[in-house]
Amino acid sequence: MSNDPNGIYFLGPKGSFSNEVADMLEGNKVPLKTISEIFQKVENEDNVIGIVPIENSLEGPVHETLDNLYKYDKIYVNSYVEKEIKLVLAVNNSINKIEDIKRVYSHNHALQEAKAALQRLNLMNIIPVESTSAAALYASKDREAAAICSQYAASLYGLRILMNNIQDNLNITRFIIISKKITINGDRTMIFFNVPHKPGSLYKALEKFYKYNVNLTMIYSRPLKVIPWQYYFYIEFEGELNDIRIKNLIEELRNVVTNIKVKGSYFKLQFQALDFLS
Repeated sequence: MSNDPNGIYFLGPKGSFSNEVADMLEGNKVPLKTISEIFQKVENEDNVIGIVPIENSLEGPVHETLDNLYKYDKIYVNSYVEKEIKLVLAVNNSINKIEDIKRVYSHNHALQEAKAALQRLNLMNIIPVESTSAAALYASKDREAAAICSQYAASLYGLRILMNNIQDNLNITRFIIISKKITINGDRTMIFFNVPHKPGSLYKALEKFYKYNVNLTMIYSRPLKVIPWQYYFYIEFEGELNDIRIKNLIEELRNVVTNIKVKGSYFKLQFQALDFLS
């Protein structure tokens, strides 16, 4: 394909849920240790994309992704995919039963998603690591440890699965595809903004969405790193930048917020093509 990216960066190591999403795309897949590293690569290289988790149905937004989207003005969201996350409790061959497990590795989100199961199994020595696939790698080298990871990661690192589906409830993670090219067509649009630090500021901003009859799909606040007790707002809403109604909404928002960052419009990922790079 002529529009294939030169690189597809995802949260590694190999075997992560991000890796499973990356495998649906054509291109050279490269695992990185952190979400922040993915943003750095996309910022510094041409014709590459990144795959990062942005939201989980049980644990909410992924803070590292939001903070980097806010930080990098010229990185945009081009598409998204929703993936059901099924977690397993996996060990190496030195462990025969759950009572032999001395510690459990996993990503913090996965640990929270399986919190009830961990408590029920009396597995209390929890070690958060950078990804579920990293947890599988660590468990493969630790004779007293287990990993909460995907079935794919367990197989990749030679682990035996003691329990399947240990997530507490239906568990879906939304991943976004990021690049340096903005897209203006889609059924959702993402923006970030700040508001003046005075009464009614947020109300004045949100009132614009009511005025234009635009439905919000997410609103979330995160602390500014440079000003204590002040925040930026992450907003996702229905509609596309190519719509005059959305254009007018954003122009009116500029009059009542102190800073606005438009991150693009996007559809749910269609795996046949990556047309936003063409």
